[in-house]
Amino acid sequence: MSSEQPASPPEFRRYRRFLSWLVLGFVSLGSAYMLVSVGVTIYRRRNAVPSGEPVGLLASPADLKGCLDELSDVEKALGQHLENFHNLLAHYDAAEAQRWSEQESFWLGQWKAAGERCRFAEPRKGPQAKSWVELNEIHRQLRDTEATYTKELHHFAQQQAPRLDQMRERLESVSRQIGNTSAAPVSGATQP
Repeated sequence: MSSEQPASPPEFRRYRRFLSWLVLGFVSLGSAYMLVSVGVTIYRRRNAVPSGEPVGLLASPADLKGCLDELSDVEKALGQHLENFHNLLAHYDAAEAQRWSEQESFWLGQWKAAGERCRFAEPRKGPQAKSWVELNEIHRQLRDTEATYTKELHHFAQQQAPRLDQMRERLESVSRQIGNTSAAPVSGATQP
């Protein structure tokens, strides 16, 4: 008995070559698609994209409503972003801080994209001019709120978070001491 495999017939050589190239092409295209998809997802998470065409000076009521909805979404995103800081209050974690910073960058991108698309600061005329002025003020105040809150949180993280960590460590130490003393019976005392 010979351990050699019989050579495949030569008439299938072209077919095998074609099949190999087909599989290689499919794997290459699939890999390229996956890499582009991941890149686009990362880009969109870090950079907000305006949701429509820029609004002109002669804006319609539909444009005003669209900008109001967009600004409402930005406000909700800011609220969620600011609420996520509580994870850092419990204990400082570099990965959590990085995630929070990325969320901040994305929110700023959303805020900027809304401003670029809706052009809140441009003076408008007509019956909706007052509404545009209000939206401009809300847009400005959202950024001011985020900046003030972030500044205060950074101050807290630098000044108070280390104190909280020290208090937690002291509490754990006292807890261990109490656990050790309650485990050892006092001499002369009887256990119930």
